[in-house]
Amino acid sequence: MPNEQLRRLRRWIDAVLRGAASALELLADVVSDTEDVELHTVVTFRAIVDAVVPETPELDPEIGPEHVPGGLAVGLEEFAVTYVDDGFQLGLPYVGPRGNIPLADPIAQILDLAALRLVDRGANTGELDDDRPVSLLAPGEASPRVVRRAAGPFSKLSRRDRLRAIGLLDELELEINQFEDELFEFDGGLVGQLVVGFTEMIYYSEWQGYDEFTQPPSDRVHPNDAAAVQSWRQTGYPGFSDGYAALRGYLGSDDGSLGEGEVWTTVDESGSVRVAREPGSFRENDYDTSDYAEPYPE
Repeated sequence: MPNEQLRRLRRWIDAVLRGAASALELLADVVSDTEDVELHTVVTFRAIVDAVVPETPELDPEIGPEHVPGGLAVGLEEFAVTYVDDGFQLGLPYVGPRGNIPLADPIAQILDLAALRLVDRGANTGELDDDRPVSLLAPGEASPRVVRRAAGPFSKLSRRDRLRAIGLLDELELEINQFEDELFEFDGGLVGQLVVGFTEMIYYSEWQGYDEFTQPPSDRVHPNDAAAVQSWRQTGYPGFSDGYAALRGYLGSDDGSLGEGEVWTTVDESGSVRVAREPGSFRENDYDTSDYAEPYPE
């Protein structure tokens, strides 16, 4: 028992030291505008992707080999780190706006703390395994010894336990009132929404098809080919199409209608609201829409 308590203490001390170092590095990055993705952060985000969009070899005999690869097969963690580091801005009191704030590393540290809380509660279904983070990197990408030293407890959990650890972040809330009339609030649940929700959304979006996703939208080139995007191949999505600037109908009901004539078939056919193909008129005033002309006729 004392040995187990000692191991827990060592894990917490290690996590606290990592977190302190991360905070100092984050402050340095904000002030100096430098960018550097640590191996610990890379491994942690690969662990996120591996848990949220995992490889599924069991689907091969059922629906085909194209459904086996997961997010790691297309480098989803690289896009996630770039998105998290470039998608948020920070303004400091008495300093002003500092531009983009790199959040990937602090998020990785928070996930490690959540993993430790999960283990300390005995809520993990499997033990921490030093070989799990090693398996997240390709052979030759980094030495196993270096990976084991850099990896935090989150990446050493099983896939299911990683998701359980993320769920614990809903319990984490922080409020700091350092300056008068200024309040800093932090809700750990937002981290879970970010690493799970955005990972899923990004994977099924069109990002993989871009020649260079870090370029401005006006400079990106996309083939709009389902074969170029792994998630599109897996879901049978044919690709995006341009929208149409055209009026599709007029809302109406039994009590009042702006539409007349034939009615579009809707999902809720029994509902009181309908969509008519032809313009109607207001019943309680002189404004008449019967002469309305479609501005974008087909």
